[in-house]
Amino acid sequence: MSSPAEFSIRRPITIVMAFVSLVSVGIISARLLPLEFFPRLDIPFVVVQVPYPGSTPDEVEQEITRPIEEVLATLSDVKRLSSTSAADMASFRIEFDWGEDVAIKAVEARERIEAVRDQLPDDVRRIQVLKFNTADQPVLTLRISSQRDLSNAYDMIMRTLIRPLERIEGVARVELQGLEPKEINIELIADRVNAHRIDLQTLQDQLRAVNFSTSAGMLTDAGTRYRVNPRGEFSDVEQYRNLVIGEGLRLSDIAEVTYGSAERDYARHLAREYAIGVNVLKESGANLVDVGRLAIAEVERIGAQPEMNGINLFFMENQAEGVVSSLTDLRNAGLLGALLSLFVLYFFLRNAAMTLMVALAVPVSLTITLGAMYFLGVSLNILSMMGLMLAIGMLVDNAVVVSESIATEREKTPGAENIVAATERGVHSVALAVAAGTLTSAAVFLPNIFGEQNQISIFLSHVAIAIVVSLAVSLVLAQTLIPMIA
Repeated sequence: MSSPAEFSIRRPITIVMAFVSLVSVGIISARLLPLEFFPRLDIPFVVVQVPYPGSTPDEVEQEITRPIEEVLATLSDVKRLSSTSAADMASFRIEFDWGEDVAIKAVEARERIEAVRDQLPDDVRRIQVLKFNTADQPVLTLRISSQRDLSNAYDMIMRTLIRPLERIEGVARVELQGLEPKEINIELIADRVNAHRIDLQTLQDQLRAVNFSTSAGMLTDAGTRYRVNPRGEFSDVEQYRNLVIGEGLRLSDIAEVTYGSAERDYARHLAREYAIGVNVLKESGANLVDVGRLAIAEVERIGAQPEMNGINLFFMENQAEGVVSSLTDLRNAGLLGALLSLFVLYFFLRNAAMTLMVALAVPVSLTITLGAMYFLGVSLNILSMMGLMLAIGMLVDNAVVVSESIATEREKTPGAENIVAATERGVHSVALAVAAGTLTSAAVFLPNIFGEQNQISIFLSHVAIAIVVSLAVSLVLAQTLIPMIA
């Protein structure tokens, strides 16, 4: 059975085409690799929130927290379960071990809660099951300020700014903070409620009963089908005020009914002036830099519209710009390091042809590694770029050892007729040592890929994958391409 070196020397076209194909795939993959600041990391806990306003902590604990907590405790692989009962909400935090599929656990948690939905109060409307990862940070953070009064501009901001940003490819959602939609506010006057002996639960049921929209099915008449949709929705605030809640008693007699923005318990400021906040978040797997550039271009286009006259848009944070600058700095440092290693090689080898042959291992190995990263689902981020930089110095080791061994064997048996035999002997004499050295270096990083999963090991796995793959490619290159070129 022939060695890799013998096969490459006898089949040069096959070897060249194989490496050309791999390098081509790597070049294409480099354009498709998602760019991120840090690797995407699914944090191993799920948060369940059950809003229940207008209640007390004791009632929330009895009616909501206990039945849900009992059913959530039946989830498998739960490391820790905690709950909080407040006056307006019950919340649960379910923690799992690292490496668990949090998305599946979130689905299981929702299914178990739905199974006991009949045990919860009838007026529980929403149950939120939330999971988190490090990619949930906003790609773009904006502030909107104006000398105009924007308290009534919710619909205009949503139509002009938020909806166009949500339609951008790669944008998951756009958060608007500091501006709320208007709503009907009913503030009961305590002494009048007591004087008329109003039961608050009965009043709440009345308000819900007179303000509804539902489907009552279909009617067929003479071959024509009609959809029946009864509606009892109020269209203005006066209808609320004139609502009869008792004999000779209207809602306005016991409450102040207004139409305005909801009360906020937070604020956004810019230069000590009240401002509106906008956060743009990307989809999982989307290219952060591309999403950031498209969002900035859309914001600049929107800012030039007549509706935005007098409204200023400020970029508070642009994560895409930070990623590009950081990755560019790392790339430049890596190129400088590769250039310096080239000079060091020439200083010791004193042979321009051999120096270039050895230096060929760096771009070929790195390009093929980028292709492997794409198919392994590894993004191009600070840590994977660091792994590629660390690998640059080690990539030339195998090529140097093999090239020097080939040159030594040729000096022992000079003559054109002995070139092939000398090359094969040179590679064979150091093949075991080169393989052992490469595998030893790779073995140091393998535990970060296949070992116990935690936050540190998951982050370092991006460094390890870049180094291990590039070292493996350099080993194959030293055993095949280098002897063939020599």
